[in-house]
Formats: sequence, structure tokens, C-alpha cells
Amino acid sequence: MGTTGSAEMRSSDIKTEAKEVAGEIKHEMQRLKEEAKQRGESLFRGQRNAAASEVGGMAEALHRTAQQLNEREQGTTARYVDRAAGALDRMVDTIREGDLRTMMRKTEDFARRNPGVFFGGSVLVGFMLSRFLKSSAERRETEPAHGSTERVGTETRYTH
Repeated sequence: MGTTGSAEMRSSDIKTEAKEVAGEIKHEMQRLKEEAKQRGESLFRGQRNAAASEVGGMAEALHRTAQQLNEREQGTTARYVDRAAGALDRMVDTIREGDLRTMMRKTEDFARRNPGVFFGGSVLVGFMLSRFLKSSAERRETEPAHGSTERVGTETRYTH
């Protein structure tokens, strides 16, 4: 019975150790999850003002577009564009004052209440973003690269 008791004791020790390791793994996973959440929220807070400025600029452009449409007697389209601009104005406030979860919830609510305006605004934002990216790429192509090399005769020089 000595070997049976010894085997049962080892089995019990292994089970206890496995439970402890599982508890440690669970605790570490929870810690990593919380750390990732905090980093995401920190990143969001860091980019919040830049995002608010960009969205605010889009809202201003939409307001101007709505005004131009009104001047061309396209009132129905102007109202939709102005509504989209108003939604972006409200989004700027949410971005500046709210947290990521609040912003996502409000965006989802707005999309449910105004699917046409949300879709149209999404298309417009996509168009504006593509134009911005295209102009940024063109600007990078025309600007001299920082720290580029320059060939002079048979020498290659590093310029700042």
C-alpha cells in the first residue's frame, strides 16, 4: 500500500500544482487584457484631438457644400448634406468629450436612426479621405527625402 499511497500523493500534488498554474495563467491573461484595454484607451485619448480637428474640417466643408447647393437651388440635396455636417459637428463634441465606447454607441445609434445620411456621409468621408491620402502621397513625392544621399562626381554624400 506504500506505493499506492505514494502514487496517490503524487497525483494529488500534480493536480494541486496544475490548479495553481491554471490560476496563475488566468490571472496573467486578465492582466494582459486589462493592459491592452488601457493602451487602446490611451491611444484613443492621444489621437482624440487630431481626430476631432479632422472631423471638424470635414463638417465645415460639408456646411460650405450645402450652402453652395442652396445657391444653385438644390435645396433637397443641400438639406441632406447639411444634416450630415450637423452630425459631424455633434461627433466632434463626442470625440473631444467622450470615450471610445460612448462614441461607438452614438455612431451606431445615429446609423440606425439615419441610415441614408450615415451611408452618404460614409461615402463622402471615404472620398475625402482618398483625396487626402492622394495629395499626401503627391506631396511626399515632390519633397526631398530627409537624410537622402546625393551623388557629386564619384562621391556619394549623405545630406540632412
